[in-house]
Amino acid sequence: MWAIKWFLAVIMILVILGFALQNSGTSVNVVFLGDTWQYNGVQLWMVIYASFGLGVLFWLVVSIFQVMELKNQIRRLKKVQVEMQSELDSLRNLSIGEDDSGFDLKAEA
Repeated sequence: MWAIKWFLAVIMILVILGFALQNSGTSVNVVFLGDTWQYNGVQLWMVIYASFGLGVLFWLVVSIFQVMELKNQIRRLKKVQVEMQSELDSLRNLSIGEDDSGFDLKAEA
């Protein structure tokens, strides 16, 4: 499985590199939030790489919070499992003769 992941990563890098080389001479104007940030003559491949990098960082932050939430859920479920296991063990260790008041064996004989 790891070989397939590495193979796909290499293919993705080669595709991105090929795209960047084909668009190396293309310049674009970047305008963000009206006239707050405006850049003229920026290479297209730089804009694409910056967008990709910001997307990866956003995904990383979202993933960190998701992993923390899942670990918290695992911790809660393990606590419930330990409580249920201790209850089960205590029920298994009950003596059979402790509570026989429900059975009136003398009246039947």
